[in-house]
Amino acid sequence: MPLEPGVPTMLKNIINPKNRVDKKTFVKKIGPLQERLGIIQRAFREAHIPVIIVMEGWDAAGITRSTKEVIGALDPRGFTLHTIAQPTDDERVRPFMWRFWTRIPPKGRIAIFARSWFSRSISAEMQRTSWTKSLAGSIISINNFERQLTEDGTVMLKFFLHIDKAEQKRRFEAREKSPLSAWLVTPALWNLHHAYDLSFPVIDNFLGETNTSFSPWHVIDATNEDYTVLAIYATLIKTLERTLEERAAGKTIKSGDPLLPKRHPIKRNTANPHHDRSCQKKECGPTLDSLQEEMLRTQALLFKRKIPLIILYEGWDAAGKGGNITRIARYMNPRGYDVIPVNAPDATELSHHYFWRFINYFPKAGHIAIFDRSWYGRVLVERVEGYCTEYEWQRAYREINDMEADFIYSTGGGILKFWLEISKEEQLRRFNQRKNDPLKQWKITEDDWRNREKWDQYEVAIDEMLARTNTKIAPWTVIGSDDKWAARVQTINAVTSYCRKLLE
Repeated sequence: MPLEPGVPTMLKNIINPKNRVDKKTFVKKIGPLQERLGIIQRAFREAHIPVIIVMEGWDAAGITRSTKEVIGALDPRGFTLHTIAQPTDDERVRPFMWRFWTRIPPKGRIAIFARSWFSRSISAEMQRTSWTKSLAGSIISINNFERQLTEDGTVMLKFFLHIDKAEQKRRFEAREKSPLSAWLVTPALWNLHHAYDLSFPVIDNFLGETNTSFSPWHVIDATNEDYTVLAIYATLIKTLERTLEERAAGKTIKSGDPLLPKRHPIKRNTANPHHDRSCQKKECGPTLDSLQEEMLRTQALLFKRKIPLIILYEGWDAAGKGGNITRIARYMNPRGYDVIPVNAPDATELSHHYFWRFINYFPKAGHIAIFDRSWYGRVLVERVEGYCTEYEWQRAYREINDMEADFIYSTGGGILKFWLEISKEEQLRRFNQRKNDPLKQWKITEDDWRNREKWDQYEVAIDEMLARTNTKIAPWTVIGSDDKWAARVQTINAVTSYCRKLLE
């Protein structure tokens, strides 16, 4: 299989007869290395730096032993080991990267993956000799995932343990001779062994495609297991110590200006305080009832065809997000949807990448997730209020576009994004109404009044958000919401129309 242009071979010339360590040398060297790694773990915990260690390689290459040797040096209270096998039933109906996003470590902890997104992407392709659409899509998802985490401060070390076909056969046969390990060697493993020559270029190319400057592969000759362990320790210690030195010196993760997506400006109808639609409850009621019934039928079809859907609402305070969500969900089966109200992140959420708390709630196949505010808080309230750096919110535009595209392409699902627009005058009227109504006073807070004082700053952020994240695959729909009932009709009509196309 030809390599992609510019993608270097990763596996050739790795195996070398000189890569050997005798047992005496191993015993002498491993102790000091383990002690040093334990010290580094504590330093990372104090510096609140998350670490991901990936152990990959050929079957029988020593992943289990190498992983065991590494965790033997670590405080078990500071790491989590994830042994990644075939996906569970719940994971199969989620986006491909969902089960890895949900396992990323918080700041100061280490996550070790014995097998990872790499194996799970390539397992179905092991006997193929050409790229497939799914494999190419996995490469994009993986590179986006790793870039987003490393740019956010995570240190990622990826190891691939390499053995040749003859060594793999020798290890399989040795395991079969022992009653304690014979059960590990299955017919499926022998089938993969017989396809080694076909698998080699696929794996080699895949490694090259996912070998990036921000998350490089460390390919290690695993013919001699003691040498393998020492090589892993040496790489871990060197990389982690360099990271500590760079962070102590004040070096940031930022590597140049973020790549901002192109602007595609959207009109928000701000010139007309009454917007372009108006109707009363009596006029809109019958239409709304009809659309709500269609929404129930639409939900049933999405469930039957296993198509997930995300509906997210952003908008000015008091723009009517809650009323819109209530009308959309009124006739729907509650077992098939979730409404996720998004508030300020708690301590656990702040210790992870900002996507983490949202991806946890991504819908499984056939289900609907409705977000009352969303990941767009990074480029709105966090930007305006200074809760993140300028580099972080600028970087977020590309991250968001990539994440949304990955959800759609990996699941066949859809994302509907609504911006609810109201005039400044209408917002003030609703604020005062809430303040004076005992049944609605809980809806108005000091934060709402403070945000209103920054109206002009929010307008700049809103316009840029809409322009930079209005993509072909996940466009924005702006709803004029000075008239609540017209907005509700318009929103549900947009949902049902979108779903009809999704179901075609």
